Amino acid sequence: MMPNSKILIRNVSEIESYDVIASESSLNIAPYEQVIKGYWYEVIADAQSAGTEIWDGQYYRLENIDEIQRGSLQLNLSTIPYSTIRSLIKLGQQQNLASCYFPYHINTGALISTSDDLFVFGQKSTQSGAQFIDLIGGGLQKDELVVQQAIDIKNNILKEAFEEANITSSMIDWVNLNSFILTNTMSVVILFNIKLNVDKSQLIQPFEGRVENELSGLQFFDHESVNELSHKENRLSYLSLIPKLVKNFS
Repeated sequence: MMPNSKILIRNVSEIESYDVIASESSLNIAPYEQVIKGYWYEVIADAQSAGTEIWDGQYYRLENIDEIQRGSLQLNLSTIPYSTIRSLIKLGQQQNLASCYFPYHINTGALISTSDDLFVFGQKSTQSGAQFIDLIGGGLQKDELVVQQAIDIKNNILKEAFEEANITSSMIDWVNLNSFILTNTMSVVILFNIKLNVDKSQLIQPFEGRVENELSGLQFFDHESVNELSHKENRLSYLSLIPKLVKNFS
């Protein structure tokens, strides 16, 4: 069984107050080495038959969650191959994984609020045409952005907001840190708050000119409807935390 999504750290400092330390990975997957190799071949085969490309990049991994929960302002980052992440997720769907085998790969995400106080989510479509919503954001990947200081993590979410939704820096009033989350796919989301100076209609128009087509659309929720996310059947169960995270939006 996969873990339930939960908020790891709610009382966060500004991202700039954290120090980034390059660390060795503490993940020892030796007991599962062979099964993990097999799973990755399956992932590649699935991608090929679906006609999608897949590549094995390097994600950053958060090594010291316990220390940060106790108030440490150090982010110890190692790296983990995407192939290991995908294989461990597959393994976690088959059996109970001890937390020492969690990939703890880092994604950045954002709670984005328009000037007319609507929260913006990305809409994605599956191969079968089903639609689901997700936070705007993406993986913290060393191949795309080298993290030397904590401000680089903030730059990653700004890059994702631009690529996925064509949100430019001129549209943004302020950005700060919301929380750290553990998701049901054993990833750590470093979640930011982004306040825009544009309203819904001013966001929909530039969205058409976005760099990537990862999102099929944008979905908007007011404060009432965003609370219902905790009740809806969500494919990505961290969405059930959104009402609590919205309270951290300021």
